[in-house]
Amino acid sequence: MKSLKLSPLKIILLILSLISLVAIFVLYERHGDLFGHPSFRSILQGESEEEDEKSKEFLASTWSSDIVAMTENVKLYDEIHPFLYTLEGGRSNTGNIKSVWNPKAQEFYIWALKKISPKTKIIPTIFRWENDFEKISDAIGLNGNTKIRDYHIEQILKEIDKYDYDGIDIDYEGMTCEKKESFEAFLTLLSGALKKKNKLLSVAIHPKTLAEETTKYDCKGLKNPISVDFYEAYRGQLTHDYEFLGKVADKVKIMAYELHPRKNAFPGPGPQAPSWWIEKILEYSTKRIPKEKLYMAIPTYGYDWPLNCDIPSKAVFYSRAQFIKKNWHPREEEPTDVLKIYKELRKSGDWMYLRPYLYRHEGHVYDDPSLWYTLGGCDRVAFYMNRRSFETKMNLLRKFKIRGFSFWQLIQDNDPEIHSYLKEMIKASEKN
Repeated sequence: MKSLKLSPLKIILLILSLISLVAIFVLYERHGDLFGHPSFRSILQGESEEEDEKSKEFLASTWSSDIVAMTENVKLYDEIHPFLYTLEGGRSNTGNIKSVWNPKAQEFYIWALKKISPKTKIIPTIFRWENDFEKISDAIGLNGNTKIRDYHIEQILKEIDKYDYDGIDIDYEGMTCEKKESFEAFLTLLSGALKKKNKLLSVAIHPKTLAEETTKYDCKGLKNPISVDFYEAYRGQLTHDYEFLGKVADKVKIMAYELHPRKNAFPGPGPQAPSWWIEKILEYSTKRIPKEKLYMAIPTYGYDWPLNCDIPSKAVFYSRAQFIKKNWHPREEEPTDVLKIYKELRKSGDWMYLRPYLYRHEGHVYDDPSLWYTLGGCDRVAFYMNRRSFETKMNLLRKFKIRGFSFWQLIQDNDPEIHSYLKEMIKASEKN
């Protein structure tokens, strides 16, 4: 394993970040008793927070579990979703939520974020992706478990009160279709309880694009069939009803990524969120969700796939893309025309992990950058996100006049030019 090499500038920035955190911690130790005071946020924010948000045409939000990246960049965002919580229990749920931070650290981190950027809304995420061992069941009242559901809502409200959050973000993914009605009943109750406290409900949902025909899907366990007018008829999409979510939630965040997942199989290599796909999602969603509630979540990463050898794919963030450029002299493409590259590039062997899926790239030239290279006799391609591609996608979102964008995810290894772009957006809005 090669050691991680940091440039002198990165080392200096890291040291400054750590010094800042230490300084904030000292402030917290001296004045942390203010944290739980009900007027704490109003003292810091003043009276203009709601007017500031309403006056902005386009809001920025992000998910993150990287506290250094959050403290460095929180001022760039109107709202931030610390990726903190999960459900307690595996196949069954207790109703409790568990934080990935220990209580003392969490209290300090949340205090620090509020101190650094008082106007940024803090709306933490409760996340669970259903799999064979972890389910979303009792927490939403499945099979009549309303006591656990109600207890789950109580625990969410308790946590919001404890840290004076601005709301909660529900990210329950991959649910099987029989949970649709229970999930909707849970959100209706949670939304009502949050409104009484003047808190916000944000919901992260799966992407959908319009199908040519509308069909009815009878899911065992539901009172009514599901109307399927979308192409992605997978388990998660079947549970997330856009029109319902647009009514019950204050903020709806569509996770527009993973069109080409990290696996050496269908649908093969490609960008995570190509603009043509985002546009189709927007065309579908803006007819079903109020634009003033709608956010599009954009990825900050890509994947590096083998083309002709059986080795794992891997994630690509900024430093990885720079490392490939520096050490392996790739063919750099931006925009990326996959079909053209396939015809032109010399191959070390059969591109078995791309060739069968070339049809998926017909008619598309991507604004996303890519790196095509050979390492150890293995041909590879890495798609990633940079400022130019990000800016193109932002212009597309603005064209549809939705409420804003979300990042998955804010980490220290994002392209620094993306943050420069966000700073320019803030300056431009201040001038207006």
